[in-house]
Amino acid sequence: GRLPRPLGAGEQKLSAGVHVLDLVSREQGRPGYAQLPRIAVTLPSGWFNYNGWAVNDGGPLGLAFWDVAQVYPTGCRWQGKPMIDPGRTVDGLARVLAARPLRHASRPTDVVLAGFRGKYLRWSVPSKINFSRCGQGYFESWRGRGWATDRWQQGPGQVDLLWILDVEGHRLVIDANYMPSATRKQRDELERIVHSIKFLSPEGRRT
Repeated sequence: GRLPRPLGAGEQKLSAGVHVLDLVSREQGRPGYAQLPRIAVTLPSGWFNYNGWAVNDGGPLGLAFWDVAQVYPTGCRWQGKPMIDPGRTVDGLARVLAARPLRHASRPTDVVLAGFRGKYLRWSVPSKINFSRCGQGYFESWRGRGWATDRWQQGPGQVDLLWILDVEGHRLVIDANYMPSATRKQRDELERIVHSIKFLSPEGRRT
């Protein structure tokens, strides 16, 4: 069947079913990828669009797509410290993220998602940290280029499941995140959504 039009700006409640993200069209004038396939994702009811490049359940779960440009050297006391350039490879970014302090990152492992190879790791925010003691009250992760500028974390104990993929020569990070309040059922839902992801060819056909 025909796919819906890609999600645009704003934060709308979404119906259950397949939704399409066209990250390149959400660039907002910041240079990013020239080419990146559209993404189809299957959501249960109760999820929301976030500006056409992320979705969330209005509660503890979120899923976002990033072109990571630079990594903050540390999450909390980041102000005045130089950003880290991870280069443009999957392995380079995985190595930089895994080495960050306070994040308890897992060892990056080889992964295939939606037909594309990359690395997978999970990292988290310390559960007993007071964000008000961090620079400007933010616990930071990375800066993006293109459609999304800055990844800061939403609260103590937040976990990010990161798939760093090489999509037709472009590095794309899929960040599936949940707060510590998420139940096992909710975490399973998040994983199902990630594994529903399909990359579409330019004509909208499934590759």
